[in-house]
This record gives sequence, C-alpha cells and structure tokens, in this order.
Amino acid sequence: MSSPALDVTWSADSHGHTVVSVTGDVTVGNALQFKRQLQWLLLAQPPVLLLRLNNARFVGALGVECLAAAYRRANLLGVDMRVAAPASGAGRVLHLTDPGDALLS
Repeated sequence: MSSPALDVTWSADSHGHTVVSVTGDVTVGNALQFKRQLQWLLLAQPPVLLLRLNNARFVGALGVECLAAAYRRANLLGVDMRVAAPASGAGRVLHLTDPGDALLS
C-alpha cells in the first residue's frame, strides 16, 4: 500500500524567511518524511519558518507531533516558527493540542 500524496515545497522571501507550503495529507504513511523535511529546513536557521497548511487536507496525529517537535527544535535554534492559514481540519487539530500555543499565527 502506498503512502498518501504529500507535497512540501519551500522558498525564501526577500527577508530571508522560509515559506513552506504543504499540500495533501500528513498521515502515518508519510509523517516521517514530513518530519525530516522540517528538520532539514530548520538547519538553515532562517529568522522565520512559516508553514502554510491551507492546502493540507488532513493532518493526522503523527503530523501534529511532527509540527510540535519542529516547533520545539525551532525554539532551540532561535527560529520563529509559525503556522499560517491552516485548513479547517488541520486548524482544529492544532488548536485541540494546545489552544494557547504561539505556534498558530
């Protein structure tokens, strides 16, 4: 059985911020890939890592764990990590995990 489609693309804006766009589903089948990509992007230590989840149809429990781990790593590296415009389902999952967390912008 193949993993659901997940597409993660990134670019740097004029301020050196890294903008990451996530499209598809973040599930058990591809969460490790997602985690590795986020860790790799954090190695560059951009001032801001902005995750755009508005095209992510589904972010499962492991996907949320990946986001939380990346957020903790970003804090250690001095990177301001934010999640912008999550799709309604992804936003609900993130708010349920910690509604007061500064991860959501």
